[in-house]
Amino acid sequence: HPDISMHWQAVPASDWLGQIISKNQVESAAVELASENVPDKVGMDPRLMELALSNLLVNATRYAKAVVHCSLSQENDGYVLTVEDDGDGIPETERDSVFKAFTRIDDSRNRETGGYGLGLAVVARVAELHGGEALAESSGALGGAQFSIRWPVHG
Repeated sequence: HPDISMHWQAVPASDWLGQIISKNQVESAAVELASENVPDKVGMDPRLMELALSNLLVNATRYAKAVVHCSLSQENDGYVLTVEDDGDGIPETERDSVFKAFTRIDDSRNRETGGYGLGLAVVARVAELHGGEALAESSGALGGAQFSIRWPVHG
């Protein structure tokens, strides 16, 4: 939506992450929080970033074989929120297009099982509103997909 306004806050990172992860736990894949290097507070719109992180966690738990890792760190003058899984990953040729609305790379999925292809478009928009970007890569640690939202320190 073009009229979304940002409500920047300094959010206690560990508590915020813990709450969102607990809301998105499923039996099919354990969501693990990487607790090292989590900053005390992170500047963000917590409502919008929760929407983005929830979309990433839903996707990761859907495609993971057993494990999903979530981390939040501060690097130089910005923050990095990462969700990675041990699933089959995303082909390199598809990684840029997954953030476009209505894109679903698995043709065998239908709307009953796969959604409408809007989740990652929402993630990209939230990253953009924060002055950052969303990235799709391969998870070096788990072998599946890795999605990151990077945004600068605000203020």
